[in-house]
Amino acid sequence: MSTFSLGGKTKILFSKLGLLLFIVVLLLAIFGACAQKITGDENKATTAKASSTGLTSLEAEALAWSQAKNIFKDSVLFRLAPVETASSTVMKLSSDWQTSDRSDAWFAWYADSASGDWYMVSIVGKSVASKDIGTRSFTAEVFDSNLPREKTAVSMKDAAAAAKAQGANMNAVTWVEYSCDDFNSGTARKPLWVFPCSETLKSGSSLNYKIYVNAATGKVEGAKNERNEDMKLPIDIDALGQTKTVTHEADLKTFFSLISNGDPTGAVRQLAYAASPDEASAQTWLANFQSLKSLKVVSIEQASLEQWTDEWECYKVDLNITTSEKPEKYGWENGNNTRWITLIPEGAGNWKITGFATGP
Repeated sequence: MSTFSLGGKTKILFSKLGLLLFIVVLLLAIFGACAQKITGDENKATTAKASSTGLTSLEAEALAWSQAKNIFKDSVLFRLAPVETASSTVMKLSSDWQTSDRSDAWFAWYADSASGDWYMVSIVGKSVASKDIGTRSFTAEVFDSNLPREKTAVSMKDAAAAAKAQGANMNAVTWVEYSCDDFNSGTARKPLWVFPCSETLKSGSSLNYKIYVNAATGKVEGAKNERNEDMKLPIDIDALGQTKTVTHEADLKTFFSLISNGDPTGAVRQLAYAASPDEASAQTWLANFQSLKSLKVVSIEQASLEQWTDEWECYKVDLNITTSEKPEKYGWENGNNTRWITLIPEGAGNWKITGFATGP
């Protein structure tokens, strides 16, 4: 029987190939383990962003009420916000709060009818972090029996869905809270979910507003802009930006014609109270308009259209002016001047001028 044997060089070659194969297998095993760990970590991070270990709004209300129900004889759930402390300005909402209704923290205020006191409960995660009694900024008040004691009928996420259905941009919220609010001044308090929003428009300007949802019925009560004026619902940003056909531009033209025709006193009478609240202000404006030796309206165009309401209009006005004063006196230059001018309804007659600005 013949015996097969490897030569010295061949043995060395196989030995090197075996070592190389071992290294390749080892590297593949290490890479595979690392890849699996990385993929697992990434999935875990994604899940963490989309969920919360905290409570839903209704769960938070139930937990807070378990602490508050025996403190005062007659109290209402006056306010609830997704924050850790009474003074916090940082919300702890889950990134998917519009569907999960969750927040990593909640703070509840219960108002006592018989005194001017609060009972306050802080919730972090799923546990009560602290509780305290404090003094309110308003005195004892007999609260309407329709205001919630234990919990709201409508959750935060359901209120957000109702607001969204009326055109509010829930991705542009700057704050979220439940509050017993007199939505329209002078009316009784209502249980409301309040969503302040700040939308950046195509023009680069911002549209700031609050939309209010009744926490008992789920109905949208209304929306108000940053001037606390009612906005039409549903909110339609594209429609808001369209040129208006019914305006008070004629009142603005009347104002300028009074100046150009030598009646500065008449022009002062066209100023709103906010612009001219007293006699001293009126005399300053009179001297201002008297310094304009000539005024010609070059052009008028509607401006800040998304901000227009039934109570506010804005125009960009180009003027050609001759003035007897230096620019630092009243801000007028000899020659071309551009102003953004706002008008509001006030009293009888023409809409009044409430502001002059050198920019939008």
